Amino acid sequence: MTRRRVDLADYRSVEDLFRRESGHLVAALTRVFGPSNLTLVEDVVQDALMAAMQAWRFEPPRDPKAWLLQTAKNRAIDVLRRERRLVSLPAGLDADVELAGTVASALSPTEETASQLAMMFSICDDGLGQETHVTLILRWLCGLSPHEIAGAFLVATQTIDRRLHRGRARLAELRRLRDVDDADEMRTREPSVHQALYLLFSEGYHGSDPTHPLRPALCTDAIRLAELLLAGRATDHVQAHALAALFCFNAARLPARLDDAGVFLPLSDQDRTRWDRSLIDRGVIHLAQASTGERLGRWHLEAGIACEHAIAPSVKETNWDRIVDHYDQLLLLNPSPVLALNRALAVAELRGLEAGRAALVALANDEKLAGYPFFWAARADIERRAHRPAEARPLYERAVSLSRSRAEREAYQRRIDRLGV
Repeated sequence: MTRRRVDLADYRSVEDLFRRESGHLVAALTRVFGPSNLTLVEDVVQDALMAAMQAWRFEPPRDPKAWLLQTAKNRAIDVLRRERRLVSLPAGLDADVELAGTVASALSPTEETASQLAMMFSICDDGLGQETHVTLILRWLCGLSPHEIAGAFLVATQTIDRRLHRGRARLAELRRLRDVDDADEMRTREPSVHQALYLLFSEGYHGSDPTHPLRPALCTDAIRLAELLLAGRATDHVQAHALAALFCFNAARLPARLDDAGVFLPLSDQDRTRWDRSLIDRGVIHLAQASTGERLGRWHLEAGIACEHAIAPSVKETNWDRIVDHYDQLLLLNPSPVLALNRALAVAELRGLEAGRAALVALANDEKLAGYPFFWAARADIERRAHRPAEARPLYERAVSLSRSRAEREAYQRRIDRLGV
């Protein structure tokens, strides 16, 4: 029988599986062996993934996830039997029978949620800063590489390596993962968990990879982990629903964000019939559940903006008044030049191009926007729509020079070509 080689599409699906399952395996095995053995856990998981890469060179198994779980279980038991004298194990894991049974239980589907919640909230330790919390979640629960995390933070990879080192050293001091049923402890750590998932989604929606500007699998992971928070008895379900709603509304637009040539399409040019209606409906349900709370937070407002875009039949028929109002409230809660930029674009739709232009010009001296291609493209779009092509051209050229991918660069170059100057 002739066996087929795995083609590129298969490889990316296997790569996504490895990334997702590495988070599950790290969380489950750390829960069993304790955070002090995290380095050993990482070695076991890496060993299992390498074994899969070798075994799946020609064709993945019928049930890849089950294959990985069984391999990880066997590797973990073998390594710990061999290293038992050198490794400090939690009480009750001395006997081989106990060890095998505990590992099998931890890797079972029924324990997957509890393990990942425990890992998420343990990572957000008081002895570490929020940026490190986010880095550790992206690395150990979401399977992103240090390079990918560096792109999400817009920092050097060495910076991420240092954060990982600090996080590993701090976690090594813990005897066990956190109890996710402790409401007070969970609430103090939730902001870092939410921010990590937000960055994860952003990396998938429009990330740092110049070859793959859209990575839907990362967006799917962010939705999955946001909804995972709803399984915790002590987590803030209202905020989790709002975060999940935001992800669903934005992820619904992914199928229409690139054209057939792989170039980004502006919102006004997207075919809304290609938007995922099931994700929009899912987002509406989450947003309705989020409205049961008494506090209107950042995720509610961002989800409200995304909802208005998702349910509108066209740009013209969008409720820009509500969107501008949401941005006004957001800027009071969380001042940000990127939010101010997006508000300016909404103002242009609500109050006219000159009002939008004035709002954008007011941001021209912000250092954080100086290297942001979307800022220069936004200013260029306003000038183009106001029939000032000579003013638009150098702004588009600035956006082209700052573009992070071919998908961005060609989108702006097309607009330059249409100016006729």
